[in-house]
Amino acid sequence: MTYLDSCPGGYRVTTAESLAEAARLAAGHPDIELLVTDYHLTNAETGVQVIAAVRRQLGTDVGTVLITGDTSSAVRELQHDERLSITSKPIDADELLSVFSELLPA
Repeated sequence: MTYLDSCPGGYRVTTAESLAEAARLAAGHPDIELLVTDYHLTNAETGVQVIAAVRRQLGTDVGTVLITGDTSSAVRELQHDERLSITSKPIDADELLSVFSELLPA
């Protein structure tokens, strides 16, 4: 687990290395306002699984950015909701920060 307190935009960032760690962190940080995950993760886990687990743990549809280089129909057919933004790799910092501002509470 890594905490980054000085990143662009003044965000406080916590990283997780697995689905289980993300769910555990969500349990200890109910104030999470935004989740960013890659689509393909290690151990055959996916960002979709992380999103579901964290949202379930928080009891809310926390805003989520799903980043992927996958162009398969599986990704194109993912269920979208207004709190989910699917972005393609590569994504530059300014574009990512713009997505953050769209998803974060005002």
